[in-house]
Amino acid sequence: MYMNCFFFPRDDAFITKNSTFVLRSGLFFLVGVFFLLVPDILFAQQSEGEPADTLRPVERDIERFLEDFDPDDDEIDPDEFTQFLLDLASNPLNLNTASLNELLSLPGLNARQAQAIIAYRSTKPFETIDELTAVSGIGPTTLERVRPYVTLGPRGALTRQLILSPGFWTQQGRFEFISRAQTVIERQAGFRPPDFEGQTRYAGNSLRYYQRMNYRSRHLSLNLTQVKLPGEELSGINGFDFNSWHVGLRNVGMLRQLVVGDYGVWAGQGLVLFTGLGFGKGRDVVGSPSRNERGAVPYQSSEQTRFMRGVAATVGGNLQFTGFYSSRRLSASVVQGDSVRLPSSTGFHRTPSEIARRNNTVLEMYGGRITYSMPVGLVGATGYVAEYDKYIVPATALHNRYDFEGRIASVTGVDYRLFFGPVILFGEGARSRNGGLAMIGGSRFPVGDVTDVSVVYRNYGKDFQSVFGSGFGEQSGRPRNEEGLYVGIRHRLSPMVRLSGYFDQFRFPAPRFGTRQSTMGYDVLGLAEFRFSRELSLYVLARSKVRENDYLIRDEFNREINVLGQDARTSVRTELEYMVNPRLRARTRFELVRARDRDETETENGVMIFQDLRWLPANNLTIDLRLAVFETDGFTSRIFAYENDLLGTFSNAVFSGTGQRAYILARYAPNSRIDIWLKYGATVYEDRQTVGSGLDESAGNIRSQLGAQARIRF
Repeated sequence: MYMNCFFFPRDDAFITKNSTFVLRSGLFFLVGVFFLLVPDILFAQQSEGEPADTLRPVERDIERFLEDFDPDDDEIDPDEFTQFLLDLASNPLNLNTASLNELLSLPGLNARQAQAIIAYRSTKPFETIDELTAVSGIGPTTLERVRPYVTLGPRGALTRQLILSPGFWTQQGRFEFISRAQTVIERQAGFRPPDFEGQTRYAGNSLRYYQRMNYRSRHLSLNLTQVKLPGEELSGINGFDFNSWHVGLRNVGMLRQLVVGDYGVWAGQGLVLFTGLGFGKGRDVVGSPSRNERGAVPYQSSEQTRFMRGVAATVGGNLQFTGFYSSRRLSASVVQGDSVRLPSSTGFHRTPSEIARRNNTVLEMYGGRITYSMPVGLVGATGYVAEYDKYIVPATALHNRYDFEGRIASVTGVDYRLFFGPVILFGEGARSRNGGLAMIGGSRFPVGDVTDVSVVYRNYGKDFQSVFGSGFGEQSGRPRNEEGLYVGIRHRLSPMVRLSGYFDQFRFPAPRFGTRQSTMGYDVLGLAEFRFSRELSLYVLARSKVRENDYLIRDEFNREINVLGQDARTSVRTELEYMVNPRLRARTRFELVRARDRDETETENGVMIFQDLRWLPANNLTIDLRLAVFETDGFTSRIFAYENDLLGTFSNAVFSGTGQRAYILARYAPNSRIDIWLKYGATVYEDRQTVGSGLDESAGNIRSQLGAQARIRF
């Protein structure tokens, strides 16, 4: 039924066509090798006694996620994820008091391991972080993964005297102020003077500005985040388009969490309520299908839609109850009168039409969650009611047929995570107000000592309506109109070699975006990782995805005929990372893509090679450099590549056409309280004279960006 999983050119046509690119890439690689050898000589004398790994563990976790992130996927907020990890590293969890949900938020830790930590500390408190390896199921690899996010502290009982003591609230306290500005250097159409009266232009300048003031201690959290996006107006300190704030308390006796202001709720497997961190399929082939909940926690991301504003509280021990109330103003397109579309997820208020609908709809939500933790796992139930002050009207396209309509939406569900020896069972079932059903169930289990397997089945009804859900699947975001079976396997071939892969077969019972009928497809990934030493590693990743899509053609009588075709995309990536010396890390990547749209007979090809360097010329200065060259036949064969960026920001470049990309990022820390970042990046295209489209179009073949950020901590 389907084409071969991995398909590549069978002749030399592609190489001949791209001979210029191949020669340029070869020269580029030789220059990179020379560039690496020179610093090796220059810095050999000063490398003695310095750490071998200059890549910070937190940054590695961020990279691990963002490398798998699809920029076309607008349902996932990578900024929220990076901010979460940075905050977690700045305020690590106390191994002796962290709740199950808090432990589940740690990267690399699954539910069985979190439960084992709680069981271990019930007999004796942790005295060192290295003692984690004495916990069942946790080895050296997991220890190093979670080390940046955990600390030690007493298990002492809380007393009234402690609560009244200022020292209780300021213990391990830290204030942080971040100010960040970014802009595109070329003048885009939306920022130029109008050519005629009434022509649409952006209201503000091209600057993206962000500032955040945050205080965190073991028991107290205070935050104010303010954002101005490019094209939005900013009039004084109170004129930011987006303002987010909260006051939070945590781990005060039986009160696990209390938030007044902005917060998010991450519950169960995400079918009912999961306001962020919607991980999809990726290189963690065994762990990624299972959501790790965080409960109700303070919100401090710059993403402007998927959060709540009001009050939320969690109380209890093994039996916990969370209740929440939220009232927020959102922006929605007006259909007519008191009817609107579902509120926008962009957060943009730049043009007259966007400004006119700013905060024109009120969403009021209330609900709760109850969980019970027991020796064999955790069970929970979640529900909420959402009331809009305007009537929500779905769009008229076929794929919108089962979208939410009305003023009141509600969803309820039950979920579980159970442990039977080394076997983990997880799942959730949910029902929306209109009767739509959704479920997901899976198991993670070992096969012998060196192999782990994950099997997951999901079935999200076409009429299931969960406005704030985020379920695992082919379609990220709201879980609906999807059925699939996923199998992931990870095998440790030797201490130096690990093999991973998954196969995911899926179908969409009703039309989805861009289709008029039921469709299906599959996604397959293979990954080989080689860790030759602490200084040298290599991975090879191959992925192929085929999805049915339909399109219209006209026959000889000029009649429209609906034809079923396939979108197909295969990519192969090889990346080598090596420490030239303790002050210089290098990374070389080569990626090849072959893709075809449903209505095209010709297949597009794309290729990219880049060279990364991370250089530490001094202990308080880090410099990241990248040089990349790319060539693709079109947008269908585009290639994605994550970039290091200013702290807490997200950058995943999309390469299409022919050109080069380079950036330099410098971080300077004059002392332990101040950090300064500067980044300049530019993409030069060889096949166009304008970059972008619409109001974002700029003249010329260059698109460059400049960013600066300062952070003060004390």
